[in-house]
Amino acid sequence: MKKRGLNEASKTQKLFDESASVGGPIRKDRLWFFGTVRSWGFARQNAGVFWNKTQDVFLTPPGAAAKVVKWTPYVDRPLDRLSGRQEWYDSVLGRITWQASKANKFAVTYNEQRGCNCGSVSTAESQEHYLSSYRFYPNRLVQGTWNSTLTSRLLLEAGFAATISQWNMYYNPGVNNGIVSISDVGLGISYGAPIVYLGHPNGRDRYTQRASLSYVTGSHNFKAGFQTDEANTNTYWQANQNVAYYFFNTIPIGILQWATPYQTNSRVKADMGIYGQDQWKLTNKVTLNLGLRWDYFNSYVPAQTAGFDGETDGYFQNPPVNPWLGQRKYDPVYDAPSWKDIDPRLGVAYNVFGNGRTALKFTAGRYVAKLGTDDIAGNIASPISRSVTNSFRGWGDANGNYVPDCDLGNFGANGECAAIGDQNFGKNNPNAVQIDPAVLTGYGKRDSNWDITAEAQHQLAPNIGITGGYYYNNGGYFRYAFGSPFSSKVRATDNLEVGPSDYTSYCITAPKDPQLPGGGGYQVCNLADINGPKYGQVKNYVTLSEKYGTFTSRNDFVGVTIDARLPRSIRLNGGFDTGRSVRDRCFVVDSPQELLNCRVVTPFKGQTQYKANGVVPIPLDFAFAFAWQNISGPSYGANYAASNAEIIPSLGRPLSGGLSTPAVAIPLVAPETLFEDRITRLDLRLTKIFRYNRYRLQINVDAYNALNANSIRAVNSVYGAAWRTPLQILDPRLIQFGGQFSF
Repeated sequence: MKKRGLNEASKTQKLFDESASVGGPIRKDRLWFFGTVRSWGFARQNAGVFWNKTQDVFLTPPGAAAKVVKWTPYVDRPLDRLSGRQEWYDSVLGRITWQASKANKFAVTYNEQRGCNCGSVSTAESQEHYLSSYRFYPNRLVQGTWNSTLTSRLLLEAGFAATISQWNMYYNPGVNNGIVSISDVGLGISYGAPIVYLGHPNGRDRYTQRASLSYVTGSHNFKAGFQTDEANTNTYWQANQNVAYYFFNTIPIGILQWATPYQTNSRVKADMGIYGQDQWKLTNKVTLNLGLRWDYFNSYVPAQTAGFDGETDGYFQNPPVNPWLGQRKYDPVYDAPSWKDIDPRLGVAYNVFGNGRTALKFTAGRYVAKLGTDDIAGNIASPISRSVTNSFRGWGDANGNYVPDCDLGNFGANGECAAIGDQNFGKNNPNAVQIDPAVLTGYGKRDSNWDITAEAQHQLAPNIGITGGYYYNNGGYFRYAFGSPFSSKVRATDNLEVGPSDYTSYCITAPKDPQLPGGGGYQVCNLADINGPKYGQVKNYVTLSEKYGTFTSRNDFVGVTIDARLPRSIRLNGGFDTGRSVRDRCFVVDSPQELLNCRVVTPFKGQTQYKANGVVPIPLDFAFAFAWQNISGPSYGANYAASNAEIIPSLGRPLSGGLSTPAVAIPLVAPETLFEDRITRLDLRLTKIFRYNRYRLQINVDAYNALNANSIRAVNSVYGAAWRTPLQILDPRLIQFGGQFSF
């Protein structure tokens, strides 16, 4: 198939990656150091994305608290470092290792990072308005370890780590807390200030402690220990003047009122694992690996305050108490959740002939999902998250002064303002998701995964080996937003206000299109629309999915790898792997449409990859290296916006929701059935080494995507004029020069 061209993605682009490192002994055989610095990223000017040339021109009269700026795209702005999107990262790392005695070794590592995801990539947002401009600081890792050989058979290992990670939004040039966010739905542009700022502090910190004790004998290698984490997530929300304005072709039409400022907090009290394992050599041919792990996860929401938070750092100029809602206080929420799991591990290795040339291996283990503080505690249990934090109201600017001439603290209709859309604004949301207590406590309530491997390894010749295996797991972890049909294998979200009988089923006819299966024109059924009286009624309840049916999932893969270490230090490696995945959630919680594409099969052709890599030394201290990969192309869908006119003949009525539901998105093809062409990439490296006494200089020339392939990595899955338009292709050929100096 002929490749489809990309729309203009950018006018100019700069890529950079610079690094240096140094290390060595401070005191021979006793104290060592290592340090490295790196800066990498890119800057580019995106087509159709502009700063506001009149960011300092106010349409509101002098003295107005909420200032409305005029929109004028700065199309002729000279190129400078702020002209477009920037993503850069700086990293400084240092490590000290101390051999305190023959039996005790200590190491400390410190890594400081700073970064920026700054500037708009969307033509619908000005540079000042872009909602995802973050600066990552502070970002740091502190880690310490201690190894102690207590006896010839007893080893003690201990360590700690602290990860401090914050991503905060800042005022862009020309923005202060008096300038409000404006979204002009007629012009298709948002400008002024972002709708809401996140930051100061905004981030997630994690603290880890671990310790283990190993006892080694001739036939046993026994190890027992623990690892425990504590974590916190803090998100500070601030909307300028607690509002965002909506225009239609420069005419005000509405206001989004915010209950800011507020800070949501959630904590992990303990994410702990206690384990014991033994590598037991039964005979010269058979070795067992036996293990058992107890996992415990407990998170909670501390007491919180909304309306004003005295813990902020003042970056947002100490915003006052929310003028309409005042200060609100919330009690803590504990055990959200408190989960426990028992996870066994088993491994068997069989040396078939006793000579180490042929081995059979089998492993099986149960693993639980890694969780953060915001999975349940932050998203569902938090009282602030369960409250109505923003609401829309109509605004008719009769005198054209761009000032809402009404009392925004009066939530009923008054002056130029209509009644606020949600009378629970700033209060608890009666429609917030409820949680079945059975979900939050006990054993087996956390998403888990069984992983099974069976491998055969054989030495074909000296320094040439082959490994082939079968790999199975029952689906991984489905940790998407609550309410998604695949949010969890364990949990389901039930709208208690509706049931299957409250829906009417219908079909549509797919458009005629040679790129659709069979040329299109087929019936798409198992669709359902809520009946009118039940439209908009929502009371979601998170409970155990086993009440409704069984969610099954499995991945079956096979793979073969050959590794060769040939004479003259030549190293070659290659192989392939392929597999089939099945997700089956064929039961109904609320809507009969949940049965549409309820069984998703990703075929072998969508998950087959071939790969090869190698290093070949050549004369005069040169070396040639390559890495080649051929993988399956991305899958794509065909999500069609079906109108009332297309639906009424089958449904017998218009869609519920009236004017708010003029069309509905319908998948014309099942997921994981259509794929783009396969992707091939080749990376090359040429190395030259210079030697002088104990000094060594290595120069590298790298060619990434050496063939300059333009394989498609992602396409638009919305059926229409832009259907299958590439959204992402392989990065173009990149030549990089680097070096390493050792002394």
